[in-house]
Amino acid sequence: MVIQTVYGWRHDGGASAFGRPLVGRATVANAADVKGPSRKPFVGQDHPAGIPPRGDNDPVPKIRLPAPVPGDPFPVETDAGRVAAYQLGEGRTVLLLHSFNAAGSGVELAPLALRLAEHRRVVLVDWLGFGTSDRPEAPYGWALYGEQLERIRTAALQPGEASVDVVALSLPGQYVVVAAADHPERYGRIVLISPTGFGRFKASAGRRSENLYRFLRVTRMGRVLFAFLARRRVIRWYLRQTFADPERVPPGYERYCWQTCQQPGAVRAPLAFVSGLLNDPRAESAYGRLASPTLLVFGDHPRFTDPAASEALVQANEHLQRTTIEHSGDLPQLERPDETAAVVETFLG
Repeated sequence: MVIQTVYGWRHDGGASAFGRPLVGRATVANAADVKGPSRKPFVGQDHPAGIPPRGDNDPVPKIRLPAPVPGDPFPVETDAGRVAAYQLGEGRTVLLLHSFNAAGSGVELAPLALRLAEHRRVVLVDWLGFGTSDRPEAPYGWALYGEQLERIRTAALQPGEASVDVVALSLPGQYVVVAAADHPERYGRIVLISPTGFGRFKASAGRRSENLYRFLRVTRMGRVLFAFLARRRVIRWYLRQTFADPERVPPGYERYCWQTCQQPGAVRAPLAFVSGLLNDPRAESAYGRLASPTLLVFGDHPRFTDPAASEALVQANEHLQRTTIEHSGDLPQLERPDETAAVVETFLG
């Protein structure tokens, strides 16, 4: 069972039990005391692989960002930079892909990763520009992240595997849908939590998005905007909007969101997100072409996804299914971790 603790989550039960909170204080001197199957310190605490490298003009980070899970580092080198991933468990590979926002990171899917790792090999990814991955100057956009997805998928394959299962949260699910529609042989079963790219959240990344992004970068207004979004009280307000019950926002999750915003280069990818450049305009039509078994998971109190619009998608494609997690908002895997994990485990098989 995944249990919320005062600082985040821990996993309780069996040989996979982690005796320490998943997300701890900013001070991480006790990392070596963490108990787990490998008995290794969390990456990002005493391990340099978890610390994003600095650019020439980037300041030294005041806070070292812990790894999102106590897994083995699984770095993926790409042309744009190093992508930090973490692997846990054994069995068929399932990729876990976090959402995009000012404070996006793999910790959003950490409780689910721990649960799935009981029976599967989990590869939890921090996207380029987020979390413990590099945050370089790069042409952030749907084309770049589509390329990143294929590079990550290929690197994650084990001997004998030709395809992977995927769990994607929110916008990055668009990349998975497009990739799986174009290359169904590369993907097994797909779970999309709070998916977008249709209905009120139909993807668009046109000239207006490009102009907005250019304005935010050239005028420094982007840094002003990000500084506002990265404030602790603003993060707290935003997270409370994504939960059906705001009192269920884990304090450790809020703290980690703030920590990730303090890293060098943290402003870069989020500015592309708020400009709309990360939306894939091919997503809506790709839903109709999907041949991979795909489950759409919604909370019953969503704000940033459109479950009503998904009905038409499900009716038009026999490979799509839909389910609802009661008493949850846009992050059911955090607000109702056990219920969500049970649904995902059943679907993945």
